Order: sequence, then C-alpha cells, then structure tokens
Amino acid sequence: MSENNETSIKENRKAYLKAYKAEYKKHAKQVNLTLSVKEYEAFEKRANKEGVKITTLIKNMALAYYQQAPLFTPEQLHEMQEMRFIFRNVANNINQIAHHSNTIKRLADENGLLREIKKLEDIVLAYYQTPTA
Repeated sequence: MSENNETSIKENRKAYLKAYKAEYKKHAKQVNLTLSVKEYEAFEKRANKEGVKITTLIKNMALAYYQQAPLFTPEQLHEMQEMRFIFRNVANNINQIAHHSNTIKRLADENGLLREIKKLEDIVLAYYQTPTA
C-alpha cells in the first residue's frame, strides 16, 4: 500500500470517529462515580453473583430506584416462581376444601385453615421486608 493511501485511510478513520463521537454524545452521557473500597467490594460481590459488570449492576440499580421498580437477583426471581407455584397449589387446595364443605354443608376446621393462610401471608411479608445483599 502506498504511503498516501495509508494516510488517507487514517484521515478517513479519524473523521469517522470524530463524527461518531459527536453523534453519540447527543444521546448518551457518561457519569463518573467514586466508591470506597468497601462499597466497591460489595457491588463487585453482587455483580459477580449476578454475572454482570459492576457498571451494569449500578446502572440497573439506579434505574430501578428512579423508576421505583424493584430489582431482583436471579435467586429472588427463582424463589418468586416457586412461591407462585406454591400459592397456586394453596389456592387449588382451598378450592377443593370449599367444594367439599359445600358438599357436606359444613367447613371442617375453619379456624385452622385461616391460621395457615395467615402464616403464609406473614412469611411472604417478612421475606419482602428483609433486605438481601
């Protein structure tokens, strides 16, 4: 390749990159954040646990806070899926109890059923009120 051709390619590349950066800056802003070592290590631990970069984790957390939307770990999402399955089973069991009670015209141990539902409600509330790292 000739020296003029190489220079032309370099100049074209420079012009392209300059135009690209100018366009990029119109719709994206960079933010710098300073953390203590302890804070960084805490974010690093969570990011590693979730399999994402620290910057991605912090951005997701900031957006979730701003949008007032919860940000769940993969483990929490899995637990919620399991709880949904359990709740559906409980609802199915309650439906069967109601059907049986209608058949015999009486609810067997009504208070026991209500106590179990209350226990389940308390467990779920406690779970979501306890922060996880």
